[in-house]
Amino acid sequence: MIKRLLPPLLVVALAIVIFSTLISTRPQAPVQDRPVQGVLVETQTIDFAALSPTLTLYGRLEAPQMANLRAAVTADVAEVYVFDGEYVEQGDVLIELDPREAQLAVEQAAAELALIDAQIDAEKSQLQRNQALLGTQQQLVDLAKAAVNRAEKLQQSQLSSQALLDESISLQAQQSLELKQRQFDIQDHPIRIAQLQANRQQAQAQLDRAELDLSRTVIEAPFSGRITNRQIAKGDRVQIGDALMTLYDMQQLELRASIPQRYLMDIYSVLETQRLTATADVSGQQYEFELQRLSGEVNANVAGRDGLFRLQGDPGPLAAGQFVSAQLDLPVRQDTVAIPYSALYGLDRVYRVRNNQLEAVHVSKIGDYSDQDGKSRLLIQSDALQQGDRIIVTQLPNAINGLSVSIKDE
Repeated sequence: MIKRLLPPLLVVALAIVIFSTLISTRPQAPVQDRPVQGVLVETQTIDFAALSPTLTLYGRLEAPQMANLRAAVTADVAEVYVFDGEYVEQGDVLIELDPREAQLAVEQAAAELALIDAQIDAEKSQLQRNQALLGTQQQLVDLAKAAVNRAEKLQQSQLSSQALLDESISLQAQQSLELKQRQFDIQDHPIRIAQLQANRQQAQAQLDRAELDLSRTVIEAPFSGRITNRQIAKGDRVQIGDALMTLYDMQQLELRASIPQRYLMDIYSVLETQRLTATADVSGQQYEFELQRLSGEVNANVAGRDGLFRLQGDPGPLAAGQFVSAQLDLPVRQDTVAIPYSALYGLDRVYRVRNNQLEAVHVSKIGDYSDQDGKSRLLIQSDALQQGDRIIVTQLPNAINGLSVSIKDE
């Protein structure tokens, strides 16, 4: 049994020895060091340029020319011709109040004025009568004096009684009193006329006021604009000072938006010499606003200052109080670079590629920028960057100094 199995076993053992010998004696391929493969990234070459940054502003529209119409008289509302949101032209009738009470006041004031005019005419006529009778009265006084003289002579001659003399003296005194009264009346005439003229001026002022109140029962638009905040209806009773409605001038709409502190110095330097404009897209329509001035006070809770931008052109459907987002074109800045937002890490850091390794570089954000293709980019400046440097534009979750990278398409 063993003798029969021995030859096959020898053959298998011999085959194993030959196979092992061939494997161990085969030629060996040379070992090569494989380079370390870095993270694949895209880069942008730094090319400094003079560019105009844009700043995104958020604010609301307001109307500096806004009239809060109020009742100037007490009356019932007869008609209201406009509603909220309607556009009116200057001079359009907005509201009519019942004029009857105001008309009665006009008639009463006119009657008082006419009464004073009559008193003035009477005073002037009285002056003319006094002046005409003054000479006659003087003659009567002279005659009375002559009668007294005759009576005294007759009394001395005992040709008349004492009673006749007393009567002559009494008549003389009476005539002298009437003369003095007329003289005083003529002398006091300017004073009485002045009093009556003052009364007339007062009555005339009351009539003018009454006529003004009557005209105020018809309320017209003081300027062209849009109606808002209507508070009355036909049949209401309004008192002096009651709010009726509000009218604002749409041609003077302004956008009030806060400008961050870091951009104010650039704006201060050119505000008086350069036109700064902001554009806004509202419901698919483009609007332009021009910076007119900065707010007169600073909000203590905001690190910046409000800018007031006047709407240029037709306001269209815009309305006061509407929220608007606009892009402000800031003054041109030298030595700036427009990069995609993905190139920025944190708030102030980009990564430069040197020897296939990342190196962090501090940068300052200047603002937004729209390139020729209309794509929004970030405008930066940095003294550490040099012309021709390459920064990564791929946003890596693990970007650190010294990280090995491979530049795409190299």
